Amino acid sequence: MEYKAYALMAILLASVAAVGTFGTAYAQTSSGLTVATDKTDYSTGDTVKISGNVGVTPTGQPLILQVFNPNGAAYRFDQVPVAADGSYTYDLKVGGNLGITGDYRTVVSYNGVSKETTFSFTSTTGEWRVAKLTIDGQTYDINYQITGGSLRSLTGDPATTTITAMITATADGELKIQLPRNIADSKNDNGTDSEYVIFVDDVEDFAEDDMGSATRTLTIPFAAQSEQIDIVGTFLVPEFGAIAAIVLAVAIVGIIVATTRYSKFSFLPKM
Repeated sequence: MEYKAYALMAILLASVAAVGTFGTAYAQTSSGLTVATDKTDYSTGDTVKISGNVGVTPTGQPLILQVFNPNGAAYRFDQVPVAADGSYTYDLKVGGNLGITGDYRTVVSYNGVSKETTFSFTSTTGEWRVAKLTIDGQTYDINYQITGGSLRSLTGDPATTTITAMITATADGELKIQLPRNIADSKNDNGTDSEYVIFVDDVEDFAEDDMGSATRTLTIPFAAQSEQIDIVGTFLVPEFGAIAAIVLAVAIVGIIVATTRYSKFSFLPKM
């Protein structure tokens, strides 16, 4: 009887040990995955070093890595090799149109398990954005950068060859805008470049002008609480609006008809 008791005790101890081992293995599979970056804050030109461990014996499959930008857009999707010891590393450069300032979310997945971390990125080179310039119902893509606020709208008036930018200025800043010469320009009578006339809230101001061959880039400073920037040149498409073209065509037809009728009566004898 004593031998049976000892045997039963041994079986129970073995069962407990097996359960403990199974629990440890399960914990490795479900929560052993790690991910981290070498820093929490980065700026233009920095390399984001992402690393971690899959927490289990590698199966030969790659780690799935996803990075989302501050707007939630997918910035990077890649497969990362896993070393024999379960570790992995990945270098990331942030830039381009989707590489905007803000907090980025990094998600890694392996064997059905996912973990994530975040890091912050600050662009120091400025980000070109695209605004819709509306002129007589037509829209044109215009590149711009703005600091100290945001651009609300961009409209053009061919009659006064003026582009008006409505802004919200929360601090002192500047608007940098690229104006293609085939859309807007400022010329002297002899065809040479002339400076744009700039008004900020109806007060004449100045702009730095990079006079490129195809595009002129203006940099216009503004103060906090400013609302309106007017850019006055000498040319703005369309030179003739749709209504103006119709009026001109009708006028030409009218002149032709009147001339034809007059010529018919020109041969009548005078009284």
